Formats: sequence, C-alpha cells, structure tokens
Amino acid sequence: MAEGQLNKIRRLGKLEQLSAVAHHIDFFTNTGLSAHYAPAHVLPDFDLEEAVYGALSQVLNQHPVLFAIPVIPEKDEPYWGRLGSIDLEKVVSFVDRSQPCLTGGQTDDELDSLLERQHNTNFKAGYGTLPVWRLVILKDYDLELSKGFTASFIAHHSMTDGTGLQIFHDSFQKALCGITSSSNEQTVDRAVFSNNGPIAPSLEELHPLPIPTSPPASNATQLNEWRGAPIALPCNTRYKSLSLPSNIMERFVQDCKKHRVAPTAALPSLVARLLYDNLPSTVEALTCNLPVSLRSDLPPKLVEGVMGNFIDAFKVQLVRSDLDQVSGDSSIGATGIWNHAKKIQQATRKYFANASPSGELYANVAALKLIPDIGAALAGSIGHPRGESFEVSNLGTFPEVKNAKGAAKSSWHRGKVLLSRCAYAGGAPLVVCVLNNEEFVGFGFTWQDGSMEESIVEARGKNGTGDLNCRDIVISGIMLVRGQLKLTRGFGVRRLKRIGFSGHGANPQRRIPL
Repeated sequence: MAEGQLNKIRRLGKLEQLSAVAHHIDFFTNTGLSAHYAPAHVLPDFDLEEAVYGALSQVLNQHPVLFAIPVIPEKDEPYWGRLGSIDLEKVVSFVDRSQPCLTGGQTDDELDSLLERQHNTNFKAGYGTLPVWRLVILKDYDLELSKGFTASFIAHHSMTDGTGLQIFHDSFQKALCGITSSSNEQTVDRAVFSNNGPIAPSLEELHPLPIPTSPPASNATQLNEWRGAPIALPCNTRYKSLSLPSNIMERFVQDCKKHRVAPTAALPSLVARLLYDNLPSTVEALTCNLPVSLRSDLPPKLVEGVMGNFIDAFKVQLVRSDLDQVSGDSSIGATGIWNHAKKIQQATRKYFANASPSGELYANVAALKLIPDIGAALAGSIGHPRGESFEVSNLGTFPEVKNAKGAAKSSWHRGKVLLSRCAYAGGAPLVVCVLNNEEFVGFGFTWQDGSMEESIVEARGKNGTGDLNCRDIVISGIMLVRGQLKLTRGFGVRRLKRIGFSGHGANPQRRIPL
C-alpha cells in the first residue's frame, strides 16, 4: 500500500487510533468547520483561487500535521506517516452557489447538502498519496460583487479536535489577510513540500491518563431508555444546520443566569426536553454524551495554536420524571429544563473534580489503554445497543482573528461559522454541534440514516421529505423561551460571553466556572 512507503513520524496514541480505526472500518469519516469570509473593502482584480491557494500554502508550512496520514499496518502498531508534498489542486475544490443565500438567513440548504456529501466521503481514495483533509470553497452567488465565500475545512478526526479546526481557520484567515494586503502579485506554486516539522505529541505523551483503582459507581438508573436503533453499518450521515443571530439567544442566556445555570448545561437539557416531547411516553430516560477539551490540562507550549486531538467525554442520564412540572397550558419554552440543566452542571463539576492522588484528572478516554484491539472492539459492537441517546458538542465562541498591535482593521471578516461532523456508527443517534462567533450561533444536527425511529424523523411532518424534525423543534423551543419574557435591550455580546457562550477556542464546559 502507498501509505506503507511513507516516512514514519511517530506511533499513534490510543485516542488517535480510535479515530483512525473507526475511519478504516467505516464507523466514522470526518469532522469539519465551515466559516464565511467576506472582504472588508473593495478588492479590484481579485483572484479568489490564487488567494485561497496562497493562504493554504502558508497554512501548510505552519502546521506539519497536515502532511501526516494515519498508517494501520496489519501486524505492527499504527503510526503517522508523512507525505513529502501536497498538490493544492487535488485538495481544494471550488463550488458555485446555484442561488443566493441571505446573510441573515437561519438555514442554508445548499451548504447543508455540501456538508452532508463531504461527511459521507471518506479519505480512502488515493490513501497514502493524498492528505486526510480537504478544503471546499463555496463561492457566494454574487461573487463578482461580494467576493465572499464559505470555506469548509474537512479533516480526519485523528489529526484534529474541534479546537484544531478553529486553529486551521485562524491561520487561514491571517494568511488570507496578509495576501490581500500585499502589493506583490504572483502565481502560487500548486505543489507544497513538507518542511518535516514535528507534529503535536499524542495525548498519552502529554498526560499520564491515570486509571482509577476501583471502577466508578454508576448512578444510571435501569429504566426504559431510548438510544435509537442498535449499532449498524453502513453509517450514512444526514446533516442539517441552523444559524441564529446572537440576540435571539439573549433571552435564553438571561434565563440561564436567573436559574444559575450555564448555557452549556442548559442547551443539552433543552435538547433532552424536546426529544421527550417527540418520543413515546414510555421512554423514561435519555443519556447525553458531552465531549470536553483536555487542552487546558496539558502543557500550554505544546498545545496552544497546535492542531491535534485532545478530547474526552462524560455522560449524564436525564430521567423523564425529573423534568420540571409544567402546567397544562404552558408552552415548552425554558420550563421543564432546569432540573436537568442543574444535574448536567453538577455532573460537569464532578467530572472535573475527579482527580487522582497526584492531582491529574481521571479522563474517561484513559480506558482506551485497556483495549488491546480497538478494531475488534468496534466490529464486535455491531448489533448491540448504543451507549447514549444524544450528544451535544459545544465549542463556545470562535472570535475573530486579532491583528498585530497597531495593524489596520482585518481585510477579511469572518461571518457565520458551523461546526459539523459525520455520524458515528457506534455513537449517539443524534449529535448537536454548537459554535458561535458573537454575531450568530450555529447549530449543526447530525444523525445516522436509519438510526432513529419515524417519530423523530419528519417523514410524516410538514414537508414529508424525511428531514430531521429536531432542527425545527430546537428553534421553536429557543424562540418560546425568548417569548416568555420581554427581551432586555443592552444584554449584549459581552454579557453573553461572560455568562457562558465563550470558550475562546476550547470547550466552554472546561473553561466556565460552574
């Protein structure tokens, strides 16, 4: 195989192995982050392709992991192999929009379709000769006037977590601004050669990942729990998104403050409530999976501004009987979510307080060290129940790139952002990804085709298209929350950030004091 001829960088850590093997056996394809870019001023004679190629060339020189490919030998330990060069024309695609998309629109069906296709396309074609990432440029419909576009960075999960996706976009925006402000016009060489720089150490090299001597006591009650259909292949991804102006979320955030709950705890609770409203009354429990970033527990010099995979997750069971009691004539709104939100907040505190005698966090991902053959474990899970009902991955705020001190205003503005990913065959039937940039809050909804019952998929609903109903119910729920009390003017972005919608590139559940 071509990848077997690549120079070895280092062996994969267990967390990296999980993503690499899952990709290899079609359990998981990729993850992604999309951002809209628009010039801050008129750009005469602007060549979009040359600008993108030029910016990407600089990003490649900054992040050596973009030349790395997971190699899974039949007998030896998996390792990272290094490509000698990358042909930019083989990893970048330019797509024209077929119709206008409103800047303030809540939905973008054309981008959703593009992302769904991308998340159903793995990196096996040309494996060992092409990198395990790609960049898709969706041009604005009126490109000649706006010069704007949406850049979707799609990557193998072994090489990056959500924060790493943000790091890529920050580097890309900085490079794009530099190229635009430069007076030198030159054609970019389409072949970029590796500088053989080091990649980030694995999580195991940066953290001892202690394992408790006694297994933690499970508080999960044995109830009739909904977890979708059993684990099965093929794993075909469905995807829809929703972008809400930040001011729509202000009422929700203010209610969270009133109840002394962080929005990062209230959002999963809202999803649980909306699922309960659309599941049979016999469903007694839901288990929520909550990914968290471990970067703040790692040496800053080795992870800050560096692409890599440093995540963990914990689970919380949310019981129907714990829902707040609501009078029969009340709207769903925020009522019904606070008991669950407080339980999630308590579980979050407990997770981060669970440390070893030497002070290191007990991360759940440490258990991967006890699995000798991850591939066999994943394959053996087919036909078994899933481990959770839904997942909420909240990366908080993705702020605009800051210019160097004394520099002029950024020549490119980053607008709407969307965090997205494929469905995971062994994971939750529904995944909600959340990311905001102080102007919009982006929600991405992912589910495996066939993993959820017809009561959750809108096969008999408004449009009969089979599209996920949860997107509509989430916006309805948030709008109902907002409508219960009058919006207070002046409760702006700064307060929103302070209360909870700010993770500064890391998972806010790790950064916000709860």
